[in-house]
Order: sequence, then structure tokens, then C-alpha cells
Amino acid sequence: MPRWENGPAGAPTVVFLHGATADHRSWDPQVEALSDRFRTVTVDLRGHGASPELGLFDFDAAVDDVLDLLEVLDRRVALVGLSLGGAIAQEVVYRAPEQVAALVVADATCVTGPRSALEKPLAFAALTGMALIPQELFHRQAARALASDASMAEDLREWSPSAAVQVLTSLVAALHPDPDYRLPVPALLMHGADDRLGDIARSTRDWAERDTRAEYAVVPDAGHVSNLDNPEAFTAELRSFLDRELPGDPVVVAHHPVRPRREPGWVRRLLASLRSG
Repeated sequence: MPRWENGPAGAPTVVFLHGATADHRSWDPQVEALSDRFRTVTVDLRGHGASPELGLFDFDAAVDDVLDLLEVLDRRVALVGLSLGGAIAQEVVYRAPEQVAALVVADATCVTGPRSALEKPLAFAALTGMALIPQELFHRQAARALASDASMAEDLREWSPSAAVQVLTSLVAALHPDPDYRLPVPALLMHGADDRLGDIARSTRDWAERDTRAEYAVVPDAGHVSNLDNPEAFTAELRSFLDRELPGDPVVVAHHPVRPRREPGWVRRLLASLRSG
């Protein structure tokens, strides 16, 4: 995956995973705010942004991509994901908890949460119907559902309904209820106060109540893409959590040493004569 790194090289590392149809730029407000204190890593998930086209989007392969990235970074990181990225982040923790020090999931369904037998078939049927919607209507409806940020609507225009729906279908297929599973790392679970996509708002609250290692936060005046709808409130919650869970060592800014003050020659000679006589 193409990746972009910012911030002090030795600082605690935060890896950001974007949502479907977006790319690494969707995290620009958080990268700008946090790079003074953390090493931030943003990526373009497979099939998105600058990543090469590799056929149909495959959720499991995207998870493997992130696991490969963590091997390259060779350190435990805080993993921050929104929507699709939040689901991928959860699965990375599920498969390799030793690689992750803390988890932040924003505006994403719980991949291991309890589900009825009908939920997946109904979701697949709804997605199949979405793929048949005329492109212009699809873009208008999806933009209203996703975010008030205009840049998200522009990114979405580059996607056909069938391509966007295929990504979401792969995500739904990857859901695997595991009622006894509990998060092995500290987590912050967030959603926009106005996120009405699916059951995200309700299920995130329920998830936080049943998992003792999870904190819960609602981003005011924000929809599904809460980090862009209200970046100030989102980033404040994120920074507070990261400061607690990734204290690390303070970043030391190098300064030139102060040279000792050297007296003028006539003063040195006078002092020497006084000492000798």
C-alpha cells in the first residue's frame, strides 16, 4: 500500500485507515493536529486512491495488507479506522492483537457483534438493489448519507455504483459474530451524533456497554464521516485517548549547546596577574 508518514520518527505511531471510496487525504485534519506529538501513518487501501487496481475488492486481502504494513513498521501501533477502515482495524486486532497497542473505531459496525440469521441476507439484497440505481441518483443519495463534507462527495463521484457496492458487499460478507469475544486492547468507540447509516449508532453504544476495555464517545454535529464533519471535536476525543494509551517518551528537540562565556584577553591577563601576585 502507498503510505505517508509524518511527525517525529521516534514518537508513538498511529496508523489511520480510511473509509470506502475515500483515500488517505480524508485524515488530513487529524494528521495536521497530531503530528507534533505522534508519528502518523496514512495509507490508501487496496483499490482506493493511489493503490493499484487488483481486481474486485477483497476484505480479507485488505486486512492482510495492513498486517504486512505493521510488520514493516516493526512496532506496536495505535490503529484508527473509520467505516470500512474501522472494520479492517477490528479484524487486524482480532487476528494479531500483539501488533496493536490501542484501537479506535469510528462510525463502523462491530464485526464480531451479535446478529440475527436474516441480517446478512437482507443486507446483501439491499446492496444488490443499490448497484442498480442510476449513477447520478446513487451519488446524491450516498453523499447525503455519508458526510456533509464536500470533498467526500467529489471522491464518491469517481466510483460507479457497482464498484462501491462491491466493496460494501465484501465487508458484509466478512462479518463474523463471536458473542464471547472481548477486545484485548484499550479501545475508543465513536460515531457521529447524526450517523444514521445502518445500525451503527445503536450497535456502537451496545458494544461499548458489553466490553470493559472500551470507551464510548459521540461526535456532535457530525454524520457518518465524523472526522471530517466535525474535525475539532473528533480530534479532541482522539488526542485525549491517545495521550492516555500511548504516553511514550517526550519528544526532545535538539538545541545547540551554549558555549561558556569567554572573557576578553586583557581581563584574563589581569586575573592571572592577581592570582600570581
